[in-house]
Amino acid sequence: MKHTLIILLSIFILVGCKNQSELSKLYNCKTGNIKNTIAISDFKENFNISIPNSWKTNLYYDKNQSEIFAADTTKQLTETYIIDAAYNYGSLTFNNSFYKKTDSILKASNLKKVNSGTILFKEKPAYWYLSKGKKKGFDFHQFNLIVKTSKNAFFTSYCEIYGTTNIESRICESISIIDNIEFLQ
Repeated sequence: MKHTLIILLSIFILVGCKNQSELSKLYNCKTGNIKNTIAISDFKENFNISIPNSWKTNLYYDKNQSEIFAADTTKQLTETYIIDAAYNYGSLTFNNSFYKKTDSILKASNLKKVNSGTILFKEKPAYWYLSKGKKKGFDFHQFNLIVKTSKNAFFTSYCEIYGTTNIESRICESISIIDNIEFLQ
């Protein structure tokens, strides 16, 4: 009986606990699922993203990318965040030239990189960074993730967070959405 209880408890722990992603570990996010979501596929069916079903979404595509843009329009901008996810066609190499170009884009946008790093995201090489500055008269943070999905394609996602309150929790919520993205290609 004692061994059976230990085995059942072990199975419950293994099945019931979701491992934290590398991204959520970076920000000490508690793992949790966002409730009442709907899965949306991009136009070219390269990926699915699950977002709250009350959010407003827009889809866009052209020959170079297929994009999903989503936001909670029921809250004030300074209480929520905007998320954008796109599958892009083209080659990408994480090298010094890439990092310098990223830094120059941030500088041109008057944003300062807070921190950054490389990780594996869904077993693919990825680069993330958090920047901050002012945008549209608001204090502004932007969390970015770039994932090399194949030799000729890459995935990008960014989260825009306006205001000064609950920055970490909004980053964690956006990471929770990003972590659940499913690549279909």
